[in-house]
Amino acid sequence: MQNQRMIHRSLTFLMGACAAAAAPPAVVRFATYNASLNRNAAGQLFADLSAPASAGAAQAKRIAEIIQRNAPDVLLVNEFDYDTQVDAQGRTVGGLFHDNFLAVSQNGAPAQSFPYRFTAASNTGVHSGLDFDNSGGITTIQGTDAYGNDCYGFGWFPGQYGMVVYSKYPINTAAVRTFQKFLWKNMPAALLPDDAATLQPKDWYSTAELNVFRLSSKSHWDVPLDLGSGIITHFLVDHPTPPVFDSTEDRNGKRNHDEIRFWADYIDPARATYHRDDNGATGGLPAGTRFVIAGDHNADPLRGDSVAGAALQFTTHPLINNTAVPSAAAYGNNTTNTGNFSPIPLRVDYVLPSLAGLTILNSAVYWPTGAHPQASLVTNANASDHRMVWVDVQPVPILTETVRHLTATLSAGAVVITFRGAAGYTYALEETANVASGPWTPVPGAVIVMDANFNASVSVPAVIPGRRCFRVVVGFAP
Repeated sequence: MQNQRMIHRSLTFLMGACAAAAAPPAVVRFATYNASLNRNAAGQLFADLSAPASAGAAQAKRIAEIIQRNAPDVLLVNEFDYDTQVDAQGRTVGGLFHDNFLAVSQNGAPAQSFPYRFTAASNTGVHSGLDFDNSGGITTIQGTDAYGNDCYGFGWFPGQYGMVVYSKYPINTAAVRTFQKFLWKNMPAALLPDDAATLQPKDWYSTAELNVFRLSSKSHWDVPLDLGSGIITHFLVDHPTPPVFDSTEDRNGKRNHDEIRFWADYIDPARATYHRDDNGATGGLPAGTRFVIAGDHNADPLRGDSVAGAALQFTTHPLINNTAVPSAAAYGNNTTNTGNFSPIPLRVDYVLPSLAGLTILNSAVYWPTGAHPQASLVTNANASDHRMVWVDVQPVPILTETVRHLTATLSAGAVVITFRGAAGYTYALEETANVASGPWTPVPGAVIVMDANFNASVSVPAVIPGRRCFRVVVGFAP
């Protein structure tokens, strides 16, 4: 019981706002998948997805089947090239993948429809004009590692390794926040890299470079979703850089750590003091906000090459529900790893719901093995080296937004309970003689009256001697 209040008088009363198992929706499946749908040349993914019968589309069919077999409601796809060109029907590369692959059954798997999609520019392959890798030269010819190393995020061309969100629930695109251009130096106590040669602090990047260097190797997006009945959940997505491909200065490892930290701070009002989005708006999420963090974060909580504690910023966060660690046990594979890397697999892909307003019902890593009929989907050479991760959540009321200023008074032989409610919810009063064991039953004749400002009150005759315990039960309005 939360928000409990006890009054010791001739009777004892216990009030609390308890989230009922009300819907809609009953369950929402959030998923993340690094699908490796990236290409080595600009426009190639667009061309492959435009021709579903071509050889270049074989991988997309396999990825689409994996998505169909798991049937997420909200999905982040990492490593999906960002491309602004459109076909004759006005479809972008994200629309082509949807219409030509996801919405078409693959090998008998149920076709999936995602009416709502979001994508935006990525820092990958966007050249800085500076020598970010300290190679002694600036490479501006696309299609090489040397070019990518001098970009805001590594990429052979602008948009390589981008992201796209697919959703069966409406996206409030006007309220989406992107943080593509947020400067790394503007994060307090940022882990800016030292120069390996001089061992001087924070001098791998010159002052001129730090004045333009962006934190996000791709971008950070806050995508608000309306799950129904006005239930807004913020889908917080990103794809931090791998903590490798550098030297003793560990510039990529430190950047990876701080890219993860960006969301860890954003969800905590006490720490979201420095965030500024691409439109100039500041701050993070208010307290008690529903959110789901998702993405390939390239950091395992215990192993691998990431900075110590990088992933723990998520897996030990007090506002994140880490009670369930997705595993592949349901597919005959007892692992919680998500990346099939050599020499050791790692857990690097995460779907992390908020503690507030979301109850975890189920979760999994899609990694069938052995004799499982779908094992070949993930072992084929055209498959990704990552596995899809999904978490089923049930939205539940949040006490801080549904029941405020809860009070009870004993007056003139009656208990008067008052509180401040909110739109979109139903309220009922229940009682029991034993709060520990129940049962809880509706209070006969108790009618909660709520005015236009959501001020609620209910009066209960105090005629039964002994202990009576009351609770306000909150559900979603139909």
